[in-house]
Amino acid sequence: MKSRILILAGLVLCVVAPALSQTLVKENNRWSNLVEVSPNTFTFHFQKISGDTLINGKTFKKLMGATSPEAAGWSYEAALGETVTGKVTIIKAGSTDEHLLYDFTLTVNDDFTGYYNNCQYTMKLNAIEDIWLMNGEKRKQFQFSGTGASGYFTENWIAEIGSDNGLTSAGIYSCTAVTDTAPTLNCFTEDNIVKVYNNADYPCVETVGNTEKKTEVGSAIISPNPVHESARFETEGYKNKNLELSVFDARGKEVSNIHSDTNILIFNRKGLKSGLYYYSINSETKLIASGKFIID
Repeated sequence: MKSRILILAGLVLCVVAPALSQTLVKENNRWSNLVEVSPNTFTFHFQKISGDTLINGKTFKKLMGATSPEAAGWSYEAALGETVTGKVTIIKAGSTDEHLLYDFTLTVNDDFTGYYNNCQYTMKLNAIEDIWLMNGEKRKQFQFSGTGASGYFTENWIAEIGSDNGLTSAGIYSCTAVTDTAPTLNCFTEDNIVKVYNNADYPCVETVGNTEKKTEVGSAIISPNPVHESARFETEGYKNKNLELSVFDARGKEVSNIHSDTNILIFNRKGLKSGLYYYSINSETKLIASGKFIID
C-alpha cells in the first residue's frame, strides 16, 4: 500500500469546489523531483515550463526536463495546455495525442480518469482541503484513492502545482507495480519563490538571469534538540530581519507560528506531543531555513 501526504502544510477540511485563480501552465513554474533508485540513493528530475509550441493547430507550453540544473541543455519532454482553467492537458514528446493530466475543477466523490504513459486509470476524489504553502499562500489539496497495479494507493494533488508523485507522474501507482522508490515531488518554485519544499536535504532549483543553479536552503541552529519545553532557533546572516518560524507535525499541519525582528526565535512546546516535527523559517517571501527536530 502506498500513502504519502505532503508535509509543510496546515489542513482544514473543505468539500466545496475550489475557486481557481492560479494556472499550472505558465513560464517560471519549476519542479524538482526525487527518485529513490535504491535505499537512500536518489536521482533528480528537474522540470520547467519554457516557451511555446504549436501542435494540432493549438498553442501549448513546452515542458523541459533535465537530470541536473547545470545540464548543458534541457530536453523537450511534453507540451502542456490549460485552455479551460483548472484542466491541464499533456502531449508527450513524439506524440500528437492529447490527454487530460489534471482536473482541479473536480468536487468530492468525483472520479478522475487520466493516462500515465498510455495507461488509462481511474481514481476517486475523497476530500479537498486547504493547505498553506511555504510562502504563506493558501491552496487546495485534492486527496484521491484507487486500486491498480500497485494495489490500493493514495495520491494527493496541490491545485495548479500537481501530484505528490511529481508533475508528470500522476497515476503512476495505478498503472505501474512500484514501491516507495517511485518519484516524489520535492520542490516547486513559482516566479523564483519556493512554495513547496518537502525534503530540505536535497536542493530546489531557481533561475538567476539565464543561469540555472541549485538553491540550497540552510538550517537553523536549534538548542536544545531534542526539545523538552522550549528551544532557541537561530539563523546566521539575518539579524534585524522580520523572520517567521512555522512548525508542522508529521501530517503537515501547522502547529506553531512565531515572528521575530531578530535572527533568534523562541519556540515553546505548549502541550505538543512527543515526536518528529518539521520547521521552516521565512524572511518576507524568501525561505531561508528548513529542517526537522524532535520533541521529547
